[in-house]
Amino acid sequence: MSINPNSPVPVYLQIADHIRGAVAAGVYRPGEAIPSVRTLALDLTVNPNTVQRAFEELEREGLIEVRKGLGMFVAKGGVIAALAQSE
Repeated sequence: MSINPNSPVPVYLQIADHIRGAVAAGVYRPGEAIPSVRTLALDLTVNPNTVQRAFEELEREGLIEVRKGLGMFVAKGGVIAALAQSE
């Protein structure tokens, strides 16, 4: 995943779009963990708050769910949510 800092699309939306696309493509499947906020922030060299904002967006869409103490996981209806958002 790469982020384009010159894009008119905010960075958090670029991250959300990438994860949404990965779920729709089957890279991440329902019930599977996605990379943590810290991991993505380090990989992308962005502020963890930016990644957290992307995750909050995806959670509102029903694409991912938080499991306290375990992390973020693709929700059961995550693939359907991802496909619906990409249309």
